Amino acid sequence: MKTSKMILANACLAFVLLANFSCSKDDDSNSGEAITEEEAAQLVASSLEEDSGGSIETMVKLTIEVQVTIEAEYNCGFTYEDGISYQYDQNGIDASYTGDWAYQIHCNDQNLPDSATYSYEKTATASTPRISATGSSSMSGSLDGLGADASTYTLTGTYEGDYSQQLVVSKKNVESELTMELNSLVIDKETDSITSGSGSFTLTGTSNNASFSYSGTIEFMGNGSATVTIEGQTYIVLSN
Repeated sequence: MKTSKMILANACLAFVLLANFSCSKDDDSNSGEAITEEEAAQLVASSLEEDSGGSIETMVKLTIEVQVTIEAEYNCGFTYEDGISYQYDQNGIDASYTGDWAYQIHCNDQNLPDSATYSYEKTATASTPRISATGSSSMSGSLDGLGADASTYTLTGTYEGDYSQQLVVSKKNVESELTMELNSLVIDKETDSITSGSGSFTLTGTSNNASFSYSGTIEFMGNGSATVTIEGQTYIVLSN
């Protein structure tokens, strides 16, 4: 039976079950699992969450950086490289990262910006009421909609993360690798927010001397929310 749960990816980062617990009884009662589906959803959510410096924060920052470059002075086909950093300490979240990114602006026949390709690498630490993590991640892909007449950007990319995490509630230590394929994420130029898009992911790793592997899908719903679905169970991620 399909169930739906909610992840508050802000200071509380809490899970609130929106359906009866009996619907996921088999998942929660397996004490021999390395991590449960619900805990896997937490790990995926933490990689997306904006305040803790997840991929959403970095993707939105990238679009702003590209737009600033276009509005100032740009060279078609030139690769721009720069360091990136982030620091956040509010609402029970303490997060930071440092890294580097590069992007190349591609122009149309009129030598006007049309699209860009990008990549970034970063190392990060984050502590929230639910998860503490340290590790590294990278992402590369394309960004469309750079024309002045476009009201949105469309971003695609492949994300890879390698992290050591501690789940605060269950006190599990986790070593995980996460791969995400993000497709057609629409970012509003006025609000700098993701309004729609989808993706798929694979999460593997070890915990409690056991291995785990989960796959699922991600759907960006707008208004700061997204869904993470694992084996028929859907979790709602709220990043605001």
